Amino acid sequence: MDTLDLVLASPRGRFFSANVAYLCSADERADYSYRPRTPEDVLEVIEGIDVRSVADLSELDLLGALSFAVDWARYWQPPDEEDEMFARADVVAALRPVARAVLASANTRWWSDPLDFVHQHFVVHPYSSDGWPDSTARLLSAPVGLDQWRTHALEMEAQFRGYREERRDRRIGGEWWSIPSPSGALATSRSRPNLGSVELLLEEDSSGCGVARVWPVRVLDTPRVYEITGPADWANLVDSYPLAVPESRRSVWFDTTGEYRDWFIPDWSAVARDHDAVHLSLIGYLTTPGIAIPLSSNAGATVLAGWDPDATWWLSKVFTTIDDEYATWRRGDDLWLRD
Repeated sequence: MDTLDLVLASPRGRFFSANVAYLCSADERADYSYRPRTPEDVLEVIEGIDVRSVADLSELDLLGALSFAVDWARYWQPPDEEDEMFARADVVAALRPVARAVLASANTRWWSDPLDFVHQHFVVHPYSSDGWPDSTARLLSAPVGLDQWRTHALEMEAQFRGYREERRDRRIGGEWWSIPSPSGALATSRSRPNLGSVELLLEEDSSGCGVARVWPVRVLDTPRVYEITGPADWANLVDSYPLAVPESRRSVWFDTTGEYRDWFIPDWSAVARDHDAVHLSLIGYLTTPGIAIPLSSNAGATVLAGWDPDATWWLSKVFTTIDDEYATWRRGDDLWLRD
């Protein structure tokens, strides 16, 4: 499939494309506080826009539309009503010219770019009542701990295997993400004009906190970076470094994909032997998360879940240093603004 088809085959890609259509609509049903409630309304609103108006949207408009799609990413429950409506064949057909126009926009040209070594930033929100961390130095000095991460993953598999053996018809939530967490690995993302880090807008399962500190991150030397630009890249990574997790992901990934599979994720401790960092481009995000992706070298499938758009997970801290001077950003009505 080409990029357009991959975007429309993805829940997040369809949700984003619908958000863009609603931005271009004068129909009162397209307002974010209301939104079309039936498939018929969805079709009428999308088919009623002038698709040429997509070219008039600013970069922040498009990132805002993506932000709303990111906010509604769920990998531990069935698709919601909007995701189901956007997956209908007639709605997908209506979204096609919208998605095509987005991909042709000058403001999305960088969405397929690899890791930006120059403009990486690290974002911290206050930790509930504990406030801000005292220093970022401890983040760099703490071990990445991917061997411990692997031990944890295997312990979760054993635990959930026990749950299922106790009662085979039992459905129970489990770990739903496929990122290297919990561990000491750092996640960074690039800055853009008028936005200290795209993570401010594009964070799955966010805390909802309206204030953040953003530190510049310097990338040293030449780290080995694996790029995820679509489902094939993610499948190749999992096939190359497989870790079977059929028990811990059994119920949650059935909910999000509708399939019981022998699930795999990357063995991040093994990935780190050959790669120092792994980056997910925005196009990779629009085409990859939340779907069952078959594997070719292993008898099973995988799901990319919990990975923010443009986020780079650093599997080694040798190549990064965090500058001391941070900037404070606060969320206004619709935008993040620097203090």
